[in-house]
Amino acid sequence: MKGRQTGAATLFVTVIILALLTVIAAVSAKIGMFELKTSSNTNRAKEALHAGQGGLDYGAIRYLDDASWAGESLEMPFGGPGASVSVSAVTGTDSVVLNAVGESVDTTGLARVEEKFARVPVIDVGELPPLMANGNFPPTGSLSIVTNPNGGGTGVPVSGWVEDGTKTGTASWQTCNVDEWLYEDQNAAKVKSAQSDGFVLCHTCKCSQAINPICKAQDVTDADECPDIVVNTAGIPDVFQNLFGALPTDTDANGTDDWEEFMNAVAKVKLSNCAGLGPNSGDQFYSGGVATQLPLIWVEGDCTIPANTEVGSYAAPFILFVHGDLTISANSVFYGIAFGFSDKYSNPPAAEANALEIRGGAIVYGVVLTTDTVTSPTGNYTLVYSEKLLEKITGVDDTFDELARYPGSWTDTK
Repeated sequence: MKGRQTGAATLFVTVIILALLTVIAAVSAKIGMFELKTSSNTNRAKEALHAGQGGLDYGAIRYLDDASWAGESLEMPFGGPGASVSVSAVTGTDSVVLNAVGESVDTTGLARVEEKFARVPVIDVGELPPLMANGNFPPTGSLSIVTNPNGGGTGVPVSGWVEDGTKTGTASWQTCNVDEWLYEDQNAAKVKSAQSDGFVLCHTCKCSQAINPICKAQDVTDADECPDIVVNTAGIPDVFQNLFGALPTDTDANGTDDWEEFMNAVAKVKLSNCAGLGPNSGDQFYSGGVATQLPLIWVEGDCTIPANTEVGSYAAPFILFVHGDLTISANSVFYGIAFGFSDKYSNPPAAEANALEIRGGAIVYGVVLTTDTVTSPTGNYTLVYSEKLLEKITGVDDTFDELARYPGSWTDTK
């Protein structure tokens, strides 16, 4: 009797265990199916979201290429079959709002995304001072600068942005506004040439020390005593990065510096010296007064602009980028951005003689930039800021614009 009871108890326990195992197996299977469905739904949602994001990126490229583009439907990746996406564009004056609806491959996943982009110039010349140097200016010689009247904000003139402004020898400088440079003191009687956009050229005008200059050379011993020359001995932003938006010393996986990669991509004209430069050098970049490609000449080597020579013109200025020693000789005239890029940005670095030297009587209409020190052995030279001239370089038809994302504008509306 006792043995039968023990067997019955064992059978009962076994049945209970089998029932529990069955329930556990059923629950596990249900959970597994749920997780599988959840995973599948997640994958489909990701497919749709990635298709939508790809649509935004594609739309941004299409809009940048053609501001009248209004949208289209396509498959991701291109050529399908794959996830599909439709993109629409709502354009503003200098911006676009892109809406993309992405679907998964099986069309069961759906994602709606939106983002706003602004059209911005690849090269920003709006806040450039007439002189910017990752070094001193001028250790010798004398200099007149016609200031950027809004370089530090509306109504805040900036003539120079340098790391050091200590005089050596007989160095001196004076800065002034464009009207003072053209019409005050002895400038009033000098020969001038009015341009079609209203800007006036004057190759012999100088900032007057006697009337009302922003900075009087005889009153200062250091440039940091001039309110419109910004001196920061702790260092200023890299000049190359300030103009082109990339640090020159960043290196990719192949060992190529960013500056060289950028220049190889954008510089259509490359020279080994400046012997052939002249008044028509900038004409090759323009058609009907509008730049058709980035007006940039890259000189890999030393460059000397000959004395008594005009290089470029007010109608066709350009960027002269010299990876070597740039010398602007006596009584020469240059129109555009003169950039002396130091030999220290070589692999391996080379010794620097003069990244940028300006000699007596030379005049630059535009901007002078250098990653080193501006030197001038003797005589006077003049830098004349002209916003209208610089705008020609960036292209008035938005040829050289790129798109920047508005921070916080991306939304996933689903």
